[in-house]
Amino acid sequence: MAENERDFKGVWIPRTVWLDDRLNALDKVILTEIDSLDNGERGCYASNKHIAEFCQCSETKVSTAISKLIKLGYITVQKFDGRQRELKSRLSKFERQGLKNCNSDFKNLKESNTSNNTFINTERNNIYTDEFENLWKLYPRKIGKPKAIKSYQKARKSGTTYEEVLQGINAYIKQIEANKTKTEYIKHGSTWFNGQCWLDEYEVKQGTPTSKLPFDESKYTL
Repeated sequence: MAENERDFKGVWIPRTVWLDDRLNALDKVILTEIDSLDNGERGCYASNKHIAEFCQCSETKVSTAISKLIKLGYITVQKFDGRQRELKSRLSKFERQGLKNCNSDFKNLKESNTSNNTFINTERNNIYTDEFENLWKLYPRKIGKPKAIKSYQKARKSGTTYEEVLQGINAYIKQIEANKTKTEYIKHGSTWFNGQCWLDEYEVKQGTPTSKLPFDESKYTL
């Protein structure tokens, strides 16, 4: 079989998966696509790029969904050789047993997946690093990069999206340009990221920057 040739089962999602409110619609679609490409003994070798193109979403969203599906026990990383990853769907098992009866399975899965979890965490951090580099290119005062990237990774792991931070930077840049803010008054990159300043509301009005969150820059000096 070709690498992405599917063992096609039709467009069908098990009741257990459909009613699992821990999964959003995209998670369910990605799980179904992985299951479709799982060819028996040889699991799904499709890259995040392929899945993203098929599901019409970003690779970041695919990576986040796969991490969640592994955590919940819907898929496992059957093999990873440092270059290519093999995912294994467990949908057929859930069809027969139901999630409530799979507790012992989850325990065994957790024990056997220690190394795979390390791989997932590494992959996720790599993606966050790539995202940050794109954001850092845009940020107007590039001071304190090591601290900034750690703050960004922490924020992403806690649920902040790349799009939220990007919108925040664009809004801050518009405020700086409109208010003709002098360079010395632009927040250091480490200060902006550490203070989660993408949550600020930037009013584009000459000389009157506002924020919905109090921010004491002295707390974040380098």
